Amino acid sequence: MFRSCWTCYALIGFLILTPLGVRALTGAKARKHQLDAESVRGGFELFEHEWKVGDPLSPSGDGLGPVFNANSCVACHHQGGTGGGGGLAHNVTTFTVKAGPEGKAREGVVHSQATEPKYLETLHDVNSALPHVARVPLQQLIPLGNTPAPINPPAGVHLSQRNTPALFGAKLIDEIPDRVIVAAERAQRVRWGMTPGGGEKLPVGRAPRLAGGRVGRFGWKGQSASLGEFVRAACANELGLGNPGQAQPRPLNNVSYTAPGLDLTDKQCNDLTTYIASLPRPREGQPEDPRGAELARLGKQRFEQIGCADCHAPSLGGIDGLYSDLLLHHMGTPLQGGGSYNEPSPMQPQMPPPSEGPDPSEWRTPPLWGVADSAPYLHDGRANSLDDAIRMHGGQAASSVGRYQRLSPAEQQGVVAFLKTLRAP
Repeated sequence: MFRSCWTCYALIGFLILTPLGVRALTGAKARKHQLDAESVRGGFELFEHEWKVGDPLSPSGDGLGPVFNANSCVACHHQGGTGGGGGLAHNVTTFTVKAGPEGKAREGVVHSQATEPKYLETLHDVNSALPHVARVPLQQLIPLGNTPAPINPPAGVHLSQRNTPALFGAKLIDEIPDRVIVAAERAQRVRWGMTPGGGEKLPVGRAPRLAGGRVGRFGWKGQSASLGEFVRAACANELGLGNPGQAQPRPLNNVSYTAPGLDLTDKQCNDLTTYIASLPRPREGQPEDPRGAELARLGKQRFEQIGCADCHAPSLGGIDGLYSDLLLHHMGTPLQGGGSYNEPSPMQPQMPPPSEGPDPSEWRTPPLWGVADSAPYLHDGRANSLDDAIRMHGGQAASSVGRYQRLSPAEQQGVVAFLKTLRAP
């Protein structure tokens, strides 16, 4: 009986993994970024440029805005160096308004700034029961500590925020083939007895599948398949810079607004992407103090033993030290967050539609490299410390959190000490 069971498991694994082998041999080649020095230099200037209305760098469009969240890329991406994450002050507020049984939910972003008062978006533009405020502190949306959230959205309306992610090492993530991420998805299913993805208990994730069958790898929800798409979406939605890949957002209170033209050319977008691709990868640095180094070493062992590495995989696609599987995982009701960061690009007629989008509680596993220099933590920055971030995990991570809480205080300190070795470059 024992031998026959293992034979069955082996046969099932073979049937599942054989297509992966075929796909590995026949799949499309990974993207490779050529870091041309002139393009890197041009992208750096664009990354640090402070945009304004009618900006000379966007002669065909309207420049900054009319609605935006910042006037430069570096204004938000600066922790640990240019290209890093950002604090709570740069959070982006998103919304979801549920429609009727037959309708589609309305999603979008409430931009915090506008070039003219008449374009300024507020929560009231999302629903008339909400206040006339544009900048919303996180503590007004979710209860932090013993302080209740003062804004109580009406039924059918959900508000959430996104914290600025770090961009270090993005080139390596962009160059991971789709088949590697799909293989990680299937390997998790095999490991946990063929459990399909989407459950709330076992750490079985799913690859974010986008239009055309591509796999998402950037963004908190894995909404962008490539670094170039992610850059174009961010330029449009954060700065109001329309470009060939992403139209600039129209003000919620003036949806008829029409830009005179595009603010960025393909070359400018490509230069920005090349500069971000040139940002170095984070590194794991050991403390010089022998006792601190030993604590971090033991903490790394506990990190893997309690199951954190089930999702925060140490390596993926030959990239060591990434600490992510780049899959979507359910993180529990308290960490729900809806809303769409960017409107999808127009689909080509020959492109099949994307698979079902992420649920409110599903989040792409964020890479932990550089995590020591990217506080605050979680998708909206609600966790001030690494210890808080671990304890706030739920859903598929709940079992690992339970094991973490059962560690001795010294062992918990070791796990945090290990995470603090993952530094920005």
